[in-house]
Amino acid sequence: MPKISEKRMQERREHIIDVAFELFAERGYSATGLRSIMEAAYISKGGIYVYFKCKADILLAIINRFDKKRHDITKELDPSTPADTMMAHYIRRRLKAFQLDENQKYARLALEFWSLPSIIPGLSDILAKRYRDYQMNIKRIILRGIDEGIFHVDRPVDDIVGSIMSTIDGAGSLSSMGHVVSDGQIEATVATYLTYLKGASHD
Repeated sequence: MPKISEKRMQERREHIIDVAFELFAERGYSATGLRSIMEAAYISKGGIYVYFKCKADILLAIINRFDKKRHDITKELDPSTPADTMMAHYIRRRLKAFQLDENQKYARLALEFWSLPSIIPGLSDILAKRYRDYQMNIKRIILRGIDEGIFHVDRPVDDIVGSIMSTIDGAGSLSSMGHVVSDGQIEATVATYLTYLKGASHD
């Protein structure tokens, strides 16, 4: 039997991830058995174990795939970009992502995997790092805006960061249920936070 090329093995691995992602998003991670994934991917039990030790490893591969896509949005802009422009760009990009079907499915899956760290080794560390990175990206922009004299806030920065994160995550949760955020809602959210951060109500 000829040896399978590394490229072909990678393609098969990605195919398994693709199939599992669709099943997890549709049925839920807990309700999807490894057999269902094997049948949908047209791969044998022995074949799937070449790529993954268990169903949890497939979930971790899906999370890793999306984390790689979710690069630091602030790096899309020139470093000299004013903090208010950077904040508007950040919020807008994070919210517009939920208009994509793939991200709506992932948001649906995410609602479940936040409850799984106790039964999936390694997931807790992954989610903790993701939360810290997410938090620090927003916090850096706010602190920079304060240093630049653009933002004038009357609440602890961590509280404001938490509010912005909750707004973004809330939009993700709603999108997973079919209530997709509109362009108008996105712009209203951007305007609301910038108005507060600039202290317009305290002039």
